[in-house]
Amino acid sequence: MTINKDLTIIIVLYNSSKLIFDCLKELSNFKIIVVDNGKNNHLIDKIKKFQNIEKIISKNKNIGFGNAVNFAFEEIVTEYFLVLNPDIVIKENHVLELLKISQLDKNCAISAPYIPTDKDGYGIFPEKGKNVSRNLLEEKCSKNLENLLPDEIFCADVAKGCALLINSKHFKDVGMFSKEYFLFWEEIDLCRKFRKKKLSIIISPNAIGMHKQGSSSKNTLETFIKKTYHSEISPLYYFKVKKNSLNIYKKIFKYFFRTILYFLILNFKKSLKNLLKLTANINYLFLR
Repeated sequence: MTINKDLTIIIVLYNSSKLIFDCLKELSNFKIIVVDNGKNNHLIDKIKKFQNIEKIISKNKNIGFGNAVNFAFEEIVTEYFLVLNPDIVIKENHVLELLKISQLDKNCAISAPYIPTDKDGYGIFPEKGKNVSRNLLEEKCSKNLENLLPDEIFCADVAKGCALLINSKHFKDVGMFSKEYFLFWEEIDLCRKFRKKKLSIIISPNAIGMHKQGSSSKNTLETFIKKTYHSEISPLYYFKVKKNSLNIYKKIFKYFFRTILYFLILNFKKSLKNLLKLTANINYLFLR
């Protein structure tokens, strides 16, 4: 086994499923750092058996996705690193394709694979000079990938955070993932910072990542409510940066509406707690 010296892979776990083993089996020639954000005791012993696991960083609590990546980043010495969700399967030659793209273009901050199985993505991808929604592009490409994606690599505004090959220097220069984002939108904010520095985000149709239906964590009621909360609070931070007040208030209204439904239908105590937490965050962000 020959370990690649140019790239380290970072995988963040939280209450994860056994799908991580499908991910690890394809990556035997790369150094891997795993961040255990909690509730993964059923996996850790088996993960340690993979010879290329360089380090397992165990946290006492869930510190969030971006913060966990930042923490692991301090441990790496390679020029590039690949952030993967534990439910992504990408073959070694496709990882090498992404690495080659970044090595050939020093202005490239991110090279990313196409994710045909991911239906909940956001961001805008150029197609033949026009902007189309990611969901629309993925829906088309799931039917005929070759006819609807360009034959060559192309630039995008945003790449999906489940699989990102990142230039270490560029990542450090922009301050890494912003600490404000506990979950969701951290990659959108990172891409914004890269674009501001005139750096490229490149998608390669020759590298394919298969996302196992967003199953990086087990689907419990607690996880569902937390994900819903952060899917709404994270855009508030982003639009605060962008100073777009209309979008801010749209997001606030949307979250309040959805939280009230959860409050009535799903779980009284946890929904009320999330509602109070959101109110405190809004006061901190916008009413100071």
